[in-house]
Amino acid sequence: MYLSEYSHASGAHCGSASLRNLATYYGWGLNESLCFGLGSGLGFGYYDRGPASRVIMGRNGRLETEFFETLGIDYREVSGQAWETAWNDVRARIADETPVVLFVDLFYLDYFETNTHFGPHVLLCVGTDDDEVLLSDSEFDSVQRLPTARLRGAWSSEYGFAPLDNRWLVVADPTVENDLATASKRAIRRAAEHMLSPADGQWKSEGVDGIRRFAADLPTWTALEDASWCARFAYQNIERRGTGGGAFRRLYADFLDQVAPDVGLGEELPDRLHDIADEWTELSGTLKDASEAEGRRQERLLEQAGDEAMALADREERFFVELEKVS
Repeated sequence: MYLSEYSHASGAHCGSASLRNLATYYGWGLNESLCFGLGSGLGFGYYDRGPASRVIMGRNGRLETEFFETLGIDYREVSGQAWETAWNDVRARIADETPVVLFVDLFYLDYFETNTHFGPHVLLCVGTDDDEVLLSDSEFDSVQRLPTARLRGAWSSEYGFAPLDNRWLVVADPTVENDLATASKRAIRRAAEHMLSPADGQWKSEGVDGIRRFAADLPTWTALEDASWCARFAYQNIERRGTGGGAFRRLYADFLDQVAPDVGLGEELPDRLHDIADEWTELSGTLKDASEAEGRRQERLLEQAGDEAMALADREERFFVELEKVS
């Protein structure tokens, strides 16, 4: 079984690219940056559980569901099912020509050839073939095949920012209820709230306060057994690993560029966020250097990274206060 009308394309970020591919399939006319922004995708979390002792993430953990809620698209989200039940449900959706969003752990995706656990990685199931599953993964230029047994491990992994728990999501009705301007204003307001007054979540610390906590902690990372890996992973989560660069800020700045005329933003705020993205890229370089250093040089670089991150927290607070006023 394969979705004959589905068209795969790679992208910058797994979640927003998967949403973009859904948008193409259902004819919503949205590019990846718009999908990211409409999901209020920007965020920040500082976490003490995961592939490293300290982990940062620059996106909102509810990007996919907030996208559908903001646009008024009816969807169904399920988690916690036994493997057989979940897999039978997914196969039934595929038979009904419905792509299925899956949340998985990279470690089990053989085509990645990685020994690092990382989840949730978001992709689309677009077919099944004997003992294989066909996956539309934004990191690759073509649909990937994976043994169904490996999907079982990836889909139920305990590794990640939360247990993956066989979570899946489908569009129940592709009708879009809210126009782009209305949805964009709502999404911008939510993004500002995520950064300025985040609800209690799974992170050690979130939003602008999370950036400050991260900045203050950076010099203390030298006491961690995996200090170099923490710095390396932080660099990757800012500039690589499907962020679009600049800790997801470039993707969001591109979204603001596109919707600015419809929501009354002007050019200044999007331009400021592009500059902030550049500063995150500079911070990632400092962290990369720290990951490759030892002793006193690593200490100095982590102290420098802390100063850079604290300056970013101050700048982002000013930015999101102004963005919130506009929205």
